[in-house]
This record gives sequence, structure tokens and C-alpha cells, in this order.
Amino acid sequence: MKRIAYILMPLLLAACTTKTDTVELTEWQFKYNGEWYPATVPGFIHTDLMANGLIPDPYLSTNEDSVRWVADSVWTYRTTLLKKDLPEGDSLRIVFEGLAGRADIRISNTQGTYEHLLWVPDADNMFCQYAFSFHNIEDSINVKVTFIPLEDSIEEAFYGIPLPDRRAFTRIAPYQQGWDWGPKLPTCGIWKRVYITNRPHPLTPLRVERGADGFPYRNVRLMQEQDSIGQSFYFVADTGVSTPLSNRSGGGGEAGVRLFIKGANWIPVHSFPIDDKANRDRYRLLLTSAKEAGFNMLRVWGGGIYEHDYFFDLCDSLGLMVWMDFNFSTMLYPDNTEMLESIKKEARQNVTRIAKYPCVVLWCGNNEVKNGWEDWGWQSQFNWTPEQRARLEHAIDTIFGLTPGPSPIGEGGGKHKVSTPLSNRRGGGGEAILAQAVRDCDPYGRPYITTSPLYGWGHPECTTHGDSHYWGVWWGEQPFEVYKEKTGRFMSEYGFQSYPMLSTIKQFCPEDQLYIDSPTLRSHQKHGRGLQIIDKAMRQYYGFDSKSLSLEDFCYVSQLLQAWGTGYGILCHISDPRCDGTLYWQLNDCWPVASWSSIDYYGNWKALHYRAQALFDDNVDLKKWEQYYSVYPKDRSYPEPKFKFNQAWQSDGSLVVTMKAETDLFDVFIDTEPHIDGHFTRNFFDLKAGESVTTTFVPVDPKADVGKVKVTVRTLNDLYRNHSR
Repeated sequence: MKRIAYILMPLLLAACTTKTDTVELTEWQFKYNGEWYPATVPGFIHTDLMANGLIPDPYLSTNEDSVRWVADSVWTYRTTLLKKDLPEGDSLRIVFEGLAGRADIRISNTQGTYEHLLWVPDADNMFCQYAFSFHNIEDSINVKVTFIPLEDSIEEAFYGIPLPDRRAFTRIAPYQQGWDWGPKLPTCGIWKRVYITNRPHPLTPLRVERGADGFPYRNVRLMQEQDSIGQSFYFVADTGVSTPLSNRSGGGGEAGVRLFIKGANWIPVHSFPIDDKANRDRYRLLLTSAKEAGFNMLRVWGGGIYEHDYFFDLCDSLGLMVWMDFNFSTMLYPDNTEMLESIKKEARQNVTRIAKYPCVVLWCGNNEVKNGWEDWGWQSQFNWTPEQRARLEHAIDTIFGLTPGPSPIGEGGGKHKVSTPLSNRRGGGGEAILAQAVRDCDPYGRPYITTSPLYGWGHPECTTHGDSHYWGVWWGEQPFEVYKEKTGRFMSEYGFQSYPMLSTIKQFCPEDQLYIDSPTLRSHQKHGRGLQIIDKAMRQYYGFDSKSLSLEDFCYVSQLLQAWGTGYGILCHISDPRCDGTLYWQLNDCWPVASWSSIDYYGNWKALHYRAQALFDDNVDLKKWEQYYSVYPKDRSYPEPKFKFNQAWQSDGSLVVTMKAETDLFDVFIDTEPHIDGHFTRNFFDLKAGESVTTTFVPVDPKADVGKVKVTVRTLNDLYRNHSR
């Protein structure tokens, strides 16, 4: 026995001293005002500045405005590694999985004869992985990454054609530059892993086994067929096992089950979307909440990021299908050689990485590029020459593979017929860059469509051809009843805003600014007409507005209004046999804000999420909901609310609430006091006299102490009886 031990010991020691072939670079510093501070990689400059107490949290109060200078500054990161800590080999590769901004990369011997082992002056695509080889290493190396402020105006001048949005000249996350639900926080940083290796790490997709690891469907196909109405848009789940396209006959003709799609649009979970523990917690909360509400699909919107692997892993395990937009949204893009090569690299890398996940069922070239070209008045606004217009059309076709309509129309759409994409089937877009990336890098032949929507909401074809973004409700300030006549073949965007509850607002708003028109609440309402549109609809359906209600009551009714309107849209979609799917805008927020989300930034379910859960139920009673929507809330009778109420704690520490109604109750909202972020399994419900309900509280933080909280109850009955109508 001792002899065996003596023989094994040198082998074990050798194994312990053998160098790994990959070393991750995690010990970084960044420079601020001439001093070096510790940095966290992966990360962004804003997160590093906050971690070192150098800037306030931009999510709080009006701090977003006070950190605008960060985007206009030069930022340098550095790290040093000894040669003994590097992988073996004279020639090594450094891999940057993600650099946000325009980066200058330099690797040099810390002391020695070689000034630069590597110099890359312009890495400028946030969505690309960059890998470089270097050699002639002496005792140690210094890695330095400098981020230079973006000069999109210079790029535009060089291109020679003014574009609707200068963001198009740099491949960065569009939403970080501001949206009508998100802050303007342009940032930079080493936002994904960095490592040094002595061998290549090719991006190769693994074999996709459908129906495994919790994903319930096998091969999911998009069907688009010309019919008596127009052009269909529906998904079929095959009953056979998925195989690579090359092994199929005619791209797959297996029998399958036609699916009705239920879900929402997905935006990034944070303005600084690092794959860290805090954001992983957000992913788990949001995706499990989607599953709990009966979703079977999420559309990853094209103005955010190509989501982290963790997102797709969770979708696989939860059985949530993913519609995956490429990262292009609501703008035109230049077709200079450097940009097209960068886009080609971006597309091929991300398709290759994401293609291994069974949950992905559709690739979409962009969000609303065709819609914007045809409907948003760009031609008259920028007064392009015929030559410039022809070049922009060529750029659209080169990247996405669609030919725009023959003539411009005004804001909101028009009545004339416009041309359709070259092809919206798998492989559509001809030789377009994104279509080629899907064809070459997704071995399972999942479909590619060129654009979403096929027609803008001002065109009659938006209800008869392909997928539809119907924004006549909200942007057009049309009443919710319009949803019934404007239900399309597949509703991929629509919705209505609400404010988060007062308990959420108190987490980012100072006490002295708790009123609707305060600087903080104006800063956290990013739509120019947001409050005006909510007030108009609230008066129509509820008889109230922001001037007649306290902030707490207004927030509550705004959520009821959002649930009423968007819920009515869902009802119209699932009731219409011509419609094969409904994805409302939007599931989540990237910061605390008034928005279209059904779950606020802190993880609290809004009234809309409960309404979606009720309507997405496989056993939903459509006649009951049609009756519910037959009378406006302001026209009901509201008796004095009377009920019996009990809260109890189970042996596992969970909080359970039981209510029995003695009179008819409307829109019962239960909350914890003090507020704990989370949701009750049932909330925002109606009860007839004599009916009862039991609901359990699910905190965002599983370790939250709910043992001492009290429960508060609010009803619409109280509100109407306390306000003269």
C-alpha cells in the first residue's frame, strides 16, 4: 500500500503544478483623475465608478443627468500578468468576449525591448468576440484597454448620407443610448470575460436535442402561406426528432401540432447587462414568472443585446420558445465596407453561439427597419437625393434582404400597397448578410425572416399579412376597442403603459418628490406624451386622472388601466381564429420607470401580469371575459367593501392570506407592510359576495423575512366610494 502511495505522489504533484491552457484575466484597474482604482471584469465603467463611490447610482432620483459626462471621457483599464502565470507556449492568444465601445488594445512587455506585443487600435463592435495572437513574451506582460468616446458625427460626415440616428454608425447596444422606457446611459467597458489561451477556442454549436432538458417541443417550424386572407404566420411543433437540415428532405415536412403563441417581448434586464449574480437572479425571477403566467414564447427585441448563455439555458429548462431578433432596431444602417464586415462577423459569431439552444425557434433580421423606412417620414425629413435613397435601399437589402416600399408615406402609415420582402421564409433575404449567417451557422435550419413587422400599423395589410406591431392604441391614442378590428395574423407588439406602485417609486424617488410632476418622476417617464396618454384613457375607462387622484391611487389605477387595455387586446387575439399568437410589449424593465412592462424593475408583478396569467390559461373561459369587458369600470356599481381577512404563516415560513367577500369586491390588491418586493400567487382579482380566495406571498429574495409583515388590502370599491363621480 505504501509503495503505491510513493508511486502516486510524484504524479499527483506533477498534476498540481501543470499549467492550465487557459487563464482568465480578472484582476483589473481603471484610471480616474490620474489615480488607479480596482475594476470588476466583466463590467462597465459606470458599475466600476459606482463601486468605488465616484458617481451616484444613476437609477435614483435625477442622477441619470449628473453622470452624462462619463460617456464623453476617455477610460483606460489595465492588468499585469507574470510569465509564470501564463499558459505554456511562446505564442498565445488573448480573447475578449465582449468590449463595449470603441477600444484601443495594447499588450506589451512590462519591462523589455518589445514596446508592443500587440496593438489593435479600433475594436468597435460590442457584439463581437475578438481574439488576437502575440508572442516574444519576457518576464511579464501588461494589458491595456483604452475606450475612446464615440464620434458618430464624424462617421456620418465620412459616410456622406445623414441617417435618422447616429447610433447606427457604431455597433453598440441601442437601448443604452436612451429609449422611451430606458435611461440615456451610454457606457463602455470590458463587459464579458477576457482570457489568454495557448489554443484556439472555436465557436461551434453543439448538437441540438429537442425535447430534452425540459424543452417540450421537438422541431418548431414557422409557416407562412398565402391564403384567402393574406399571408399566414404560425408555428408548428414537429412530432419527429430534430435533425440537421442536410438530413432532411425539402427542409422538413413532418406532421406537427399547430401552436398558439402566448408571451411578451423581452428587453435587457439592466442598463449594464453583465452576466453577474444580481442579473442572474433577475433572469430567474423574470423567466419563472413568465412560465408561471402561461407563456410559451419570448421575443428578444432587437434593440438590446444578444442575450447571455444563461438566459437561453433557463429558457431551455423552462420550455420557453425564443424568437431571436438580430440587434438592429428602428434605424437605417450604413453599408461602408468596414461596417458590413463587422456586421458579418457579429452575425456569424452570435448565430453560432446561440444555435446550440433548442429554445430558439426563429431568427428575425431587425425590429421595425422596414416599418421606419416606409412609414416614419424619413425621406421628407432628410431630403435624400435619388442616389442616396438608392444606396440606403441597397444597404437595407444587403444586410437584411428586404426591398423597401416604392414610395414614402407619412407618420403612422398609409393606405397604398407596398412591396413585400424578397422572402420571409427560411433562407429569406437571398444573399443578405444575416440570411447567410443563419444558413451557414445554424445547422438545424431554423427560419429567418427579414423584418418585424411585415407592415406598419397604418397599412391595411397589418391585419392580413404576417406579424403585426399594432400601435394605433397608445401612439395613435385610439380606444382599446380598436384591438377587435385590428387583430392581425400574429401580434408581435402592442401594449399600454402604467406606473409602478408607490412602494416601488419610493425605492428611487426622494420623499419630497412624491408627486406626479416632480423632477424625479418626469425623469422616470421617458415617453414624451406618456402621462397625457394615460390620463386620457383613464378618464375614458375609469373616470379619474393624475389630477384627481393621489400619487398612490393614480399608480394603482394606472396598472388597472394597463391590465384592462392590454388584457382586452390579448382577449381579442386568442378569440380570433385568424390570429396565431400574441406577444405583448413588454415583460420587463431595465431600470425603475413608468413603462409597458408587466413586471417592474424590482420584480413586483403589475396587474397586467396577473391578467395575462388569467387569459393565457389553457382553460380560460372566453365568454366570462367577454362579459367582463362589456361594462367600463366607471359604469359599474360599487358597494361598500366588506370582507373577512386572515393572514397566517406556514411551517416553512411562507405568508398565506385568505379573504372571503361579504359584498362584491373589484380589483383587490394585496401588499405587504412594510413592502417586500415580490408577488402574491393571486392578486388584482374580483370576488363576488360569498366567494373566497387564498393567496401565498412569493418574495423576490427567498431569504426575505416575512414573519413580521402586515398585509394591506386595497379595492376599487374604496376608491370610487371615496371620490365623487
